[in-house]
Amino acid sequence: MPANTLSTRDYDGQRTLVIGEVNSGKTRLTENVLAAWTAQGRSREIAVLDLAPQTRQSIGGRLALPRGFEGICQTPPITPPRLMAPTEAEAEMLARANAATIAPLLRDPRLSKGTILIINDATLYLQAGAYDPFRQVIRSAATALINAYYGHSFPDYRLSRRERRLTERLIQDCDRIIRLPAPPASGPFAEGETPCRF
Repeated sequence: MPANTLSTRDYDGQRTLVIGEVNSGKTRLTENVLAAWTAQGRSREIAVLDLAPQTRQSIGGRLALPRGFEGICQTPPITPPRLMAPTEAEAEMLARANAATIAPLLRDPRLSKGTILIINDATLYLQAGAYDPFRQVIRSAATALINAYYGHSFPDYRLSRRERRLTERLIQDCDRIIRLPAPPASGPFAEGETPCRF
C-alpha cells in the first residue's frame, strides 16, 4: 500500500511486530509506515534502529528513509552470520560480535526520547543479545514498530533456535502481530544461492 494512502491509526500507541519468511515484505511494510508518519510531519518523533546488514544474496537490507525524515537513525555495522561464516561456531562468534555492537545503542537516551521507535531486523540482535535490555527499550516507547525474521529458510542450528525462541518472547511482548505470507514457492533465494555457508 502506498505511504500516502496508508493509515497509521492501527500502529499509533501500539507495539507492532511484523514477522515472516525471508523476502516476505517486512522491510517494505516498515518503510511504508515510516513514510506515512513522515508525511504526517511526525518524523522528529521517530528513532530508527536499523539492525539489518547490507543486502547479501538477495535477502535482507536496510530501510530506505523517506524524503524529509528528520528523526534519529542508528545503522551499526552488521555481518549476517549464517550467510558469511563457514562454520556454525564462527557464525555464533559473528552473532555475538553483532550483539556487542548493538547493545550500547539500546542504552542511547535518544531512543527513549522519541515517541515512535522503529527497529528493522531485530533478529540480528536476538541471535546472541540479552533480551531484557531489548524488551525495556521497546516498552519505553509510546509506539514501537519492529520487524523480525520468523520462518524456516535457514537450517536448524543453535543460533537459529535461540533466535526463534527470543522472537517468540518478543511476540508475547507486543500488542499486535502482523504475519506476512511466505514468498512464492520458488523460494527467497536466487538460483545457485544457499541460505547458509556451513
